[in-house]
Amino acid sequence: MDYVIGVDGGGTKALGVIANLKGENLAQTSVGSTNHYSNPIETVRANLEALFENLCRDAGAKADEVVGICLGMAGVDRPDDKKLIMGLVGEFLPRAKVLPVNDGLIALVGGCLQPFGIIAIAGTGSIAFGINREGTHARCGGWGHILGDEGSGYAMGLRALRAVMRAYDKRCGETKLTELVLAKLALATPERILAWTKANQGSKMEIGALSVLVFEAVRAGDETARRIMEEETDELALAANGVRLKLFAPEDRDFSVVVGGGNLRKSPEFFGSFCRHLDLRVKGEKGAKSAKGLSVVQPKSEPVEGAKLYMLQQLGAR
Repeated sequence: MDYVIGVDGGGTKALGVIANLKGENLAQTSVGSTNHYSNPIETVRANLEALFENLCRDAGAKADEVVGICLGMAGVDRPDDKKLIMGLVGEFLPRAKVLPVNDGLIALVGGCLQPFGIIAIAGTGSIAFGINREGTHARCGGWGHILGDEGSGYAMGLRALRAVMRAYDKRCGETKLTELVLAKLALATPERILAWTKANQGSKMEIGALSVLVFEAVRAGDETARRIMEEETDELALAANGVRLKLFAPEDRDFSVVVGGGNLRKSPEFFGSFCRHLDLRVKGEKGAKSAKGLSVVQPKSEPVEGAKLYMLQQLGAR
């Protein structure tokens, strides 16, 4: 029997699923990170070996029965990166067709269950990625917290900290964010935020985690927090619309924009604001021949499922 494997290679762990050519999942497992930029190559090799061995064992499959594997991973857009991953996988799955792809692609396919459309991701970082019916890929954003990542948790967390300091300096009015940030960080006064920031400035996760306080303040009616959220979702809408302009005709609306990342998936306020701004961007685009907006949807399945589906599609099994 022939099998395919889909892998979601995240920064802290890799999740894999093995299925038959009908797309029926037979086993799922996770191992440590397979990111070759943040781990020694021997660690990546060992984690991949463990992933494949566990999946094949649990599914009752042999390594040479795996005919295809799609790995969605950050940092595999360059030919040298693809060659490296293909070589590593080939050591363990000798018969498999190996497809290392951008992790945005598997999130998109998992999200809308088809290999075309746009995905906007807003977690600690942010990016918009898309693929059209001809198979052309495009991206906007994703340049990191120094050059970009607008609309990300980090961007909003940093702006929340700055808003507290501005209010403390009397450069703007009071904000609910002061109370929320101080309570979250267990600090007595805004002055102590400086020492906390110096201690955590290298951690995007710590600052990104403060983005939830923006949504809490929005629900409390805070104008400063609302402005932060609106401006950051508009930036994210700009990125998604930028992908649309690169890949689709102005009048084309026959595709979905899938959302990914914790903020877009878990915050109704952030999701709703993004939808409004994207609608305004699309309808207001000069030369657009339709006033119809785009369909923005929550994902139908997880990225690992998208990796499996994409592999099956490439093999012509679906």
